[in-house]
Amino acid sequence: MKLTDKRFWIFETMMLLCGVATTCVEALNYGISLFYLIGHLFVYPLCFCIGGIATWKIAKEDGVWRLAGNNLLFSAIVYNLFHLILYPIYGVPFSSSAYWDAAGCYVLCAILPVVSCCYGYKMIERYINKRIS
Repeated sequence: MKLTDKRFWIFETMMLLCGVATTCVEALNYGISLFYLIGHLFVYPLCFCIGGIATWKIAKEDGVWRLAGNNLLFSAIVYNLFHLILYPIYGVPFSSSAYWDAAGCYVLCAILPVVSCCYGYKMIERYINKRIS
């Protein structure tokens, strides 16, 4: 992976948009407050960018569905690890139902943005490849 590769930075930009779109979908579905919205606008794009690095390493040449599935898997793993780290920091007793509720909400709200952003990335990649050749 070269950091000078334009496709990597285009993919990471799409992952940032995916994180913002996931935050918007969750805000529209659950009506979260401004305090939580600011935190989610920081955490969700960060999780998608870190998960996008792992996705880029293993599935950059594959189809849209494999790219979207791997991205959702890796970003959900990063989100779950982040969520587990926050429990002892804030001193909140670990409740497995609240943990699985947050993880399920993250995955359900992220499905549509992930698929649309991965599809958009593949369309941009095809356009760049046609333009080069």
